[in-house]
Amino acid sequence: MTSEDLDKRISCDQCGSAKAMYLIRFVNKSDIDTVGGLVAMELAFCGHHFAKNKEALDKVTLEIVELDRKEKVPQLEKEEV
Repeated sequence: MTSEDLDKRISCDQCGSAKAMYLIRFVNKSDIDTVGGLVAMELAFCGHHFAKNKEALDKVTLEIVELDRKEKVPQLEKEEV
């Protein structure tokens, strides 16, 4: 997935209608690539389906990416003179 893909609206893979809020990267241990490594997979979930499936996802998740998250940029304090 590229940064251009993240600019597009991604729908929830479970319901297909809600906007995805989380991108889940996981490994399906039954899928082995030709070199013998594990194959990483991705699913996108809206907030509702992420919460509903969180317990099961926690067992297989490698990474959770919160989509559309705005990072807070720390502000330097002005020095009093």
